[in-house]
Amino acid sequence: MKNVDMQHSRRSFLRDSTALAAVLSLGTLPGYSMNSGTPQDKVKMGFIGIGNRGSQLLDIFMEQANCEVTALCDIYEPYLLRDYSKVHRRFKEENGARIPQMGEKLPTNVKRYKHYKELLADKNVDAVCISTPDHWHAIQTIDAIRAGKDVYIEKPLGMTVYEGQKMLEAQQQSDRLVTVGLHRRASIVHRKAAEIIQAGKLGKITATRAYIFNNLFPNGIGKLQPEIPPENFDWELWLGPCAYQPYQYNIAPYKFRWWQAYSSQMANWGVHYIDLMRWMLDETMPISVSAMGGNYLIDDDRTIPDTMQICYEFSKGAIASLGIYEGSSGKPFPYGELEFRGTKGTMYISDKGYKIYHTTEGQFQQWNNDYLTDESFELTADNLPEGHSLNITENMVRNFLACIKKRETPCCPLLEGHYSTIYAHLANIALELKQQLHWDPKKEVFIDNDEANKRLHYAYREPYKL
Repeated sequence: MKNVDMQHSRRSFLRDSTALAAVLSLGTLPGYSMNSGTPQDKVKMGFIGIGNRGSQLLDIFMEQANCEVTALCDIYEPYLLRDYSKVHRRFKEENGARIPQMGEKLPTNVKRYKHYKELLADKNVDAVCISTPDHWHAIQTIDAIRAGKDVYIEKPLGMTVYEGQKMLEAQQQSDRLVTVGLHRRASIVHRKAAEIIQAGKLGKITATRAYIFNNLFPNGIGKLQPEIPPENFDWELWLGPCAYQPYQYNIAPYKFRWWQAYSSQMANWGVHYIDLMRWMLDETMPISVSAMGGNYLIDDDRTIPDTMQICYEFSKGAIASLGIYEGSSGKPFPYGELEFRGTKGTMYISDKGYKIYHTTEGQFQQWNNDYLTDESFELTADNLPEGHSLNITENMVRNFLACIKKRETPCCPLLEGHYSTIYAHLANIALELKQQLHWDPKKEVFIDNDEANKRLHYAYREPYKL
């Protein structure tokens, strides 16, 4: 597999579609060639949290020849038993496809646990996949590392900056491997786009934008009263370190993503696109963040805005903006959801491909440059490199399993997940305080803002601690 020849001119590189397809055969990620699947090759996996996202990951891991599922854990009994028929009627009616169908053909000797610490004590588990609600991520990841397990942790890394710091501290005191489920880092399309941008082929990039549309108008997640939790759903254990509040059907399952105490849409979706922006621009963290937004349309129980716009500033001279709009639909770009604006051209990226449009001279300007030509690419089964998948998450899973065996750094290690998750935290704090906030990337604190720094962590309920 070949890398891009950086000596090619911008024009010849972008005109040659055949060459473009060839360079997509990236050799930078281990794990795309499947292991034999013999017992000594297989990673014994335990799964903590097997609801919506956890079930998606369980299915993908089960398809890998070098993986053996040995243990499951969930606080809801029908999920643990993998029995859709026993799922509460209201869960199905109010969450639709977000409730997993289940029915997987699991090995008969799979162990099942209600409490994650019991799974972590299982000697027949080499690594864990954690897909619990966000407020559990830090505690469970740290406990897994201390139990000697390698970890696949879903994004976001945690609820606070401090949690991310403690997770890094735990890993640094161990020899455990941790990957964060920012799965577009394992995407052929996004890795190629990053290569083009970082090689300077678009010129100097000063702005990148992304938009997320999720039309929930007019009723959102609804307005409900507290109720008794369904049978076999452990609400106390679900809450974990968070302050107690009575159960509502529009919190769990799944809809906790609209409650600031348990998640946010910046943490749910925003972190994916912010991760792409900073990765492709080769940035670590911003120096400032501004945010605006509010509940302008939707009358529901949510505790986060239905409309928001976030802007980050980088020290190298660029801005990144992200809009999340839950009261409308419609495409903002000619292609994809992500835009990079350079002096030579503008790139639009989707999960399936990208398009590049050349830049033209502006007012009063005359250029004698080697112009880019417009170009588009779409990844299909016909040009997919051998051993890769069109399913981005499957590429991420394969990379994780291979890195466990080879003890190599995965494509999204813990530190990168920490940096990207911080962006979500900064946005949420800026939204709450309605201020432009200045950030010290080295110290990971706000500059001269005590109110903002108070929000870098929250007090856990007893007996929980990091």
